[in-house]
Amino acid sequence: MKQIDFERHWLYMLDEYVRPIQEKLFVGYYKQPVESVMMFVVRYKPEEQASLRPHHDASTYSIDIALNKRGVDYQGGGVHFLRYNCTFDADVVGYSMIFPGRLTHLHEGLETTQGTRYIAVSFINP
Repeated sequence: MKQIDFERHWLYMLDEYVRPIQEKLFVGYYKQPVESVMMFVVRYKPEEQASLRPHHDASTYSIDIALNKRGVDYQGGGVHFLRYNCTFDADVVGYSMIFPGRLTHLHEGLETTQGTRYIAVSFINP
């Protein structure tokens, strides 16, 4: 989040809004304030990094947030969870998902075919 001068604000949002959800989703994982091991912005562009191969995140849980609009700013994209054969397309700016990072949620970034797609990502290890 330092890339966009948003780290302080993001840590506040994690603690104020995400932590209460985290406590319900991942019982027993609690830390206040929430600490993010990694916070960064990912840019997908067809001529650069159009997709991301299947991987596990290096986190207890991860948060992805759509920063721009599919169908307006880019085409394609999304995330696919291989084990569950489940795909999420974030069509709304601000759409976010929280999911286990290690072990169970092998996932991939689907190909962005036009434009530029941005997502904010946080790896959390409470």
